[in-house]
Amino acid sequence: MRHTVTREMLSSASTSTTGAARGCARRCRRRRAARCVARFTPRGADEDVDRVGVLDVMCGRRQGAAMLATLATTIGGGCAHAATTSSSSLFCGYFDEYSNGLVPQYAFNTPWNEGYVDGADGAKTFVRGVGDYKKAKKEANAPVFVIANGPGISHEYLSGVETLSGEVGGAREVFEYDQRGCGKSDAVGGERNIDVYLNEARDVVKALRLADEGGAHVLAHGYWGARIALTLALETPGLVRSLTLVSPAPSYARQVADWRLALDEVSQSARDAILTYEQDLDARARPAYDDAMREFSSKFVTRRGASGGCFDRALAPASCDAQRLAITGGKYFTLDGSLAQDTLPLAGLGAKLGANGVKAVRVVRGEFDAVRETSAREIVDAVNADANQGAPFCAYDDVPNAASCVFLDRGDYFFETLNVCVETAESS
Repeated sequence: MRHTVTREMLSSASTSTTGAARGCARRCRRRRAARCVARFTPRGADEDVDRVGVLDVMCGRRQGAAMLATLATTIGGGCAHAATTSSSSLFCGYFDEYSNGLVPQYAFNTPWNEGYVDGADGAKTFVRGVGDYKKAKKEANAPVFVIANGPGISHEYLSGVETLSGEVGGAREVFEYDQRGCGKSDAVGGERNIDVYLNEARDVVKALRLADEGGAHVLAHGYWGARIALTLALETPGLVRSLTLVSPAPSYARQVADWRLALDEVSQSARDAILTYEQDLDARARPAYDDAMREFSSKFVTRRGASGGCFDRALAPASCDAQRLAITGGKYFTLDGSLAQDTLPLAGLGAKLGANGVKAVRVVRGEFDAVRETSAREIVDAVNADANQGAPFCAYDDVPNAASCVFLDRGDYFFETLNVCVETAESS
């Protein structure tokens, strides 16, 4: 039976808030809701549900990092009130620049659920949903759908997006998923190429009924995320209400070229280690390569360092090598693999997006991103070129003191400005 996904009404409760200091304190004061541990279970197609499928709600509030770590195999446990924690443990993709990385209390009290969507080939994709479906519908707040960079990275480093739900007491849903072969999703069987991941995204969108229920605000990271997001937006009218692309390049070749240029700014030893490994992927050179990638990442991917939480372990984990090997040749700085000739569909992009109901596009790049400003602006120009043909307004934001992961390096700024974009699209 095909497992499908829905959200049920999750109960609301008043809870005390210990809150983090300074910037997040203003948010911690006003958010209340119960967080529920849930699993997705199949149910007959003729039954009345909010979305396709149903949630089997098992418990009250999240108990903490240990509970999350065992969630894939154990549903249930205690329902103790969760204390405020740092981003390096549970919410590894969250960092409020004004709170020394402390996660606001509402992040633990926002309703959430996790489960799997079955693909057409039977493989399962792990999906995490945050927010209260009925409350969001009542407030007419469209959900946010998050697409990670890749291939080879799970959703974890983007988990700070969940604060968009907590900020409104759960009245906006946020959906993230682990791409095939990464995180908790099944491995890719057979041929590995971008079509596998496009089909996976289509399956998730269909299971969540995002297009059927008024569309979603899509947030995508990197060239890979932008490629998937734009494909969905162009082929499915009404699916995308606003589109935020972080660190995009107009083609995979351009991203590789930009990253290769950035190697001139790392140490000679790191540059040599990266290029040596990428010549023949000799396993003996992998440890030095991983160390060099950490140096590169600290300059161009996220400048948050150790407080960037899980990104250090999310970037290029060996467990995700198989799909990266087929799709990029296992390389970041050398053009190879099935993605080598891949490009974003920029011709007539603005007019096509406008015709499909996209109200706003935002392209975001960090000041220290390895992707060059000229590359990111090429996408902005492609949208704005059709301004007289119904194209959505497209804004460009070059964010100071941030690398590729602007949502990590300048989290407070990024999410506040993302909220503005989302609300503008909903009111237009």
